[in-house]
Amino acid sequence: MGTPKHILVIRFSAMGDVALTIPALLSVAKAHPYLTFTVITRPFFASFFPEHPQIKAIGIDLDKYKGFFGLRKLANELQTEHQFDGVVDLHNVLRSKTITSFLKMSWLERVTFDKKRNEKKSILSGKSDKQLPHIIEQYMNTFRKAGYKSDLIDGPWLHPTEKPQLTEFLETNNLINKQEKWIGIAPFAAHEPKMWGMDNIQHLTEKLIEQKYKVLLFGGGKSEVEQLDALANNENGIISVAGKISFDQELALMKKLDTLICMDSSNMHFGCLLGIKVVSIWGATTPLLGFYPYGNEEFIVQVPKEEQTKLTLTGYGNKPATNGYNWKENISVEKIIDLISK
Repeated sequence: MGTPKHILVIRFSAMGDVALTIPALLSVAKAHPYLTFTVITRPFFASFFPEHPQIKAIGIDLDKYKGFFGLRKLANELQTEHQFDGVVDLHNVLRSKTITSFLKMSWLERVTFDKKRNEKKSILSGKSDKQLPHIIEQYMNTFRKAGYKSDLIDGPWLHPTEKPQLTEFLETNNLINKQEKWIGIAPFAAHEPKMWGMDNIQHLTEKLIEQKYKVLLFGGGKSEVEQLDALANNENGIISVAGKISFDQELALMKKLDTLICMDSSNMHFGCLLGIKVVSIWGATTPLLGFYPYGNEEFIVQVPKEEQTKLTLTGYGNKPATNGYNWKENISVEKIIDLISK
């Protein structure tokens, strides 16, 4: 048994990246029961973390701590209230560096996540096709640098609890008695160049209904809800979940799926954390950067290998192809259907 220590973990965004800290934290906590962790992140993201005696997630409204002096105030509040022995910065941006620099004045142990910027730059420029370790493994390596070695525990790593709201939704949509396979579709991502497109999604849903699947549509935000509501057809078995239940209950429903079809997005990562089958569609980003669907690598869908050099790849997937290449036309509905039944 080691010396009890309280470790601050910093990871503010993005949503999927924050969620992927959970397997690493659970693994380190199991291997080192004398450690406790406080994770600071955005308020909504804090709700992802499971109840655990060694892990506490705190949502921080960064609008209340703007600028140099705001971050110094946050660091002072954190250290005064929690008495940390060390800090693990899993974000490695100016904001998190500033916070840790103030904490360092208290002579805390500090370890910073290696974002592998040079390796990513080589991959995105086409100079390298080397697969980077999954982001979960990269997080675990950061804890190893701090002296907290562990092996990744088996998933699933999320276990959402079904609440009356979900039961009511299932009853309303005649989903209580599951008779057919349920296919979830999450067609959206943070940036449009990453999305396969609603025309393709509509074609896919038509084929799935022909094959007697039940289709559940996932999304969030007013525009996404409106698009999914327009696509839904309860009589045919196409049901929109978007905007109907809370996020934690969406996860509880997602857990019941036979397959989730999604883009390179936070939904992809949540599906993997829940332990379900995930078919992911990739266009303006690449799995080589380490954000691939953990445990579902065989269900990654991309354009043919010989056409991948035509893609314009970025880390965020926020840029369309500069040469006019339309990757969305080169991924077939049939390929997705084949992987569902695989």
